[in-house]
Amino acid sequence: MAIFVFAINTSNAQYEKRPNPTAYKSPVLKAIAYGITAPSPHNTQCWFIDTLSSNEMLLYVKHVLPETDPPARQIHMGAGCFIELMAIGMSNEGYETKVEYFPFGEYEIQKNKIAEKPLAKISFIKNSSIQKDVLYDFIYQRGTNRKPYTGKMITIEEFNQIKLLMDKAHSEMTFITGESEMKPYLDIFSKAMEIETKTKMTNEETRKMFRFNEEERQTKKDGISIPQMGTDGMGKMFAEMSLKKGDSLTWHSGKIFKATMKGINKGVYSSKGIIMFKTNTNTMLDWILAGRDYARYNVAIAKLGIVTHPYNQVIQEYSQMEELQKEFNKLTKTKSKEKIQMIVRVGRAKSSYKSWRKNVEDFIISK
Repeated sequence: MAIFVFAINTSNAQYEKRPNPTAYKSPVLKAIAYGITAPSPHNTQCWFIDTLSSNEMLLYVKHVLPETDPPARQIHMGAGCFIELMAIGMSNEGYETKVEYFPFGEYEIQKNKIAEKPLAKISFIKNSSIQKDVLYDFIYQRGTNRKPYTGKMITIEEFNQIKLLMDKAHSEMTFITGESEMKPYLDIFSKAMEIETKTKMTNEETRKMFRFNEEERQTKKDGISIPQMGTDGMGKMFAEMSLKKGDSLTWHSGKIFKATMKGINKGVYSSKGIIMFKTNTNTMLDWILAGRDYARYNVAIAKLGIVTHPYNQVIQEYSQMEELQKEFNKLTKTKSKEKIQMIVRVGRAKSSYKSWRKNVEDFIISK
């Protein structure tokens, strides 16, 4: 059974909405505290941990977004992000992170259920010669920024700096910049958002993960919300009021659709660059490793003062997206066995709202 040992002083501002790793003596609990700073689709944080010992865990995932993510591809990418943030964090604690993927074999995952087998067995091995990851100091600065971007285009030199800081990648990364070069991609991203918002089953899934005021965000510590969409100040207040605490008829109304797309397109067409992560195959392992790539990318850009926002709707695997996805694959010259796993816009913007994370104990499976 895991023992939770809290430190006396955990008042540092960066831990206001996230657990403080120094609050735990057990390496595995420290690792979880680092891992849950990771991004996840709709901020679901659907990671479940079986703590085998103070240095070893089994990681499971739950298929919580069956409408927008039918194969649970993005859920597995979120698990890859979790693993990478643990590895970066634990390097500062003097531990090497060893990962065995699918220790009991691959599995099929059912809707809204925890997978029957673990995604990974993860061990934390004390290593006096391990060096702190160059990205460690920026773990708590990373985030998704959905505000409109301003300033100059991201340059190829900056893209190369990002790749240098990442050091390694399973995915092939493609960079697009320039207004005319980006335009056909941005048009597709806008159309894809329109499809997802107009499709009731996918839009309803988003409604269920939406948090409509700060009290709800602080209580549930997950999901997405108006300030996470990049709206703050009086605009946030009026937008939250207009949603009527998630009333279904209001959420799916034409008025809200128009307001949603207006805000989305402000972001889309302010992009200062596009980066795509592609794998040669589309296996479960590809999903996880691409997630690890994205996590390193997300921390690397924080070090460079660059912000990012995923636009993955067009690569999601539900029927309403099929035709637009074919158009996108043709534009990107993606071959049949290949898969673009992640699409992001990049740029510069004012700092945005930091989302909450659950407590370390919430992720541990009761025995």
